[in-house]
Amino acid sequence: MKEQIRKNFSRAADRYELHAALQQAAGREILKRLRLFPHPYPLLDVGAGTGWLLKGKGVVSLDIALGMCRTCKSRGNRAVCADAEEMPFKERSFRTVVSNFALQWTDLEKSLRECSRVLEPGGALIVTVPVEGSLRTLFECWEAAGGGKLFKFPEEKELMELIRKEFKPVEFSRLYLKKRFNCAKEALKAVNAIGAKSPLAKPNRDTLLKFRELFEKTPLIEYRVLAITAVKD
Repeated sequence: MKEQIRKNFSRAADRYELHAALQQAAGREILKRLRLFPHPYPLLDVGAGTGWLLKGKGVVSLDIALGMCRTCKSRGNRAVCADAEEMPFKERSFRTVVSNFALQWTDLEKSLRECSRVLEPGGALIVTVPVEGSLRTLFECWEAAGGGKLFKFPEEKELMELIRKEFKPVEFSRLYLKKRFNCAKEALKAVNAIGAKSPLAKPNRDTLLKFRELFEKTPLIEYRVLAITAVKD
């Protein structure tokens, strides 16, 4: 599954920012919270994608997708192609770790443990993570069409419990991000074009046709997101 995720996002690098309006809205919430920390650098952006969120001398952009890292480097970012579950950094290397719309693709326990390991004591973690309830309309239409499992977003309770294992939460809020499209084709393009294809779905033709028929009635993309600020003790 991880290799498919890597490939999907790598292929999407050149068009990601054109279709990532909801992800960018969540990213702006990270920037708001980052302003509360006067000295956040050196900073690690985990799952940085194209590096659009943060750049500069004190920022390291980490992503599992080579195509995304190449785009990061082309805009002057220091990019590292690596897995969030096994980061190639020494302990206490960063003062701040941020992650926008990325940790849901990882084993959360492993990736959050790594975020803690590379943070210095007192360092800040600022993340936005889509949780259960995200893409509800799309998932319901898929299931009604007879499709199998698409993707499981983490539960809110599960995410908070894992955060508390490694960090002291300072603040969290729920974001409800949604966009209605003119048709199912546009809505699906907005998901697929950013690389967020399900690594589990292998639809047959009848299922796909039925799904599109159902989704055409309500071509809505929605995310339920937790925005969390925490510090390492």
